[in-house]
Amino acid sequence: MAKIKDVAAKAGVSTATVSHVINGSRTVSPATTKKVRAAIKALKYRPHGIARSLRVAQTGTIAVLISDISNPFFADFVRGVEDAAHQSGERYHLLLCNTEESTERERRALDLVLERRIDGIIMAPAGGNEEILIDLAESGMPLIFGDRELKGVPADTVVADNVAAAAELTRHLISLGHERIALLEADLNASAIDERTAGFRQALAKAGLKLDPRHVGRSPSNVVDAEAAGKALLGTEPRPDAVFCTNNFMTLGMMQAVMSAGLRCPQDIAVVGFDDFPWAAAFSPRLTVVAQPAHEIGREAAALLFDRLSGRRTGDPVQLTLATRLIVRDSCGAGLKSSRS
Repeated sequence: MAKIKDVAAKAGVSTATVSHVINGSRTVSPATTKKVRAAIKALKYRPHGIARSLRVAQTGTIAVLISDISNPFFADFVRGVEDAAHQSGERYHLLLCNTEESTERERRALDLVLERRIDGIIMAPAGGNEEILIDLAESGMPLIFGDRELKGVPADTVVADNVAAAAELTRHLISLGHERIALLEADLNASAIDERTAGFRQALAKAGLKLDPRHVGRSPSNVVDAEAAGKALLGTEPRPDAVFCTNNFMTLGMMQAVMSAGLRCPQDIAVVGFDDFPWAAAFSPRLTVVAQPAHEIGREAAALLFDRLSGRRTGDPVQLTLATRLIVRDSCGAGLKSSRS
């Protein structure tokens, strides 16, 4: 089935020009319009349902697609979007969809929100719908990714500096004398997880440490499966002396695995992870984590969207990379080192 880029190539114009001809969103010369319509006819191109749903006037409704509504990170993310919407001075309404990290549920959510004639989309993509999202972006719908990016999809993106954050957290463990550091990775199609894993491995390699293949655990991103994967790591010989967890569910699952095994954290094994929330400081032991700017990611994503809608920002997509913060508490073993020195 022909795509908008095929029509553009045959007519010798940009995809934006094809979109303007189809939607009447901008004046195009009669000669160019004729070439585009001839290409559409020759290729039997039918605009995707997404393209057909493009607005002719703003409705004041923004779709926010998050991948896991049970994850506190996304609660802060959505709150950031809402705060930016309220502060914008415009009457923006949010339509919230939870995709449960499912490609199929995300596709259905996209179909649903576009039937409701929304002005733009902010989303944490689950992956697998790249072709639909490319068509969507090329058709002129403002599209903003938050927390994650999808290679090849022309969308504005707001992310945390995951590689640098993971490397810093790993170097901190190494500075405390940990050498057998395990990895507990969330099994997600998410660039953020891949980047944290890359930063972790880079820091180990730079310190001259090798990652034992037996010390790599991977599970679906939920506490129950993470606990099972954590128990498997604790059963290896030699046992890791620290575990790096790639998100908050993995951290919680790992801590439950440590307690179930009758071990002490950090005396027997240190645990660190990503995401900081009020319960992290109330946990026993208090958790050492990388704090991500979830609220700021949501707020900046909304600001980018509003700039696109108002015409203040035009041109190629941009990527904003926000800094994180390492919060050292007890679970890494920092207190043990200071008491011994």
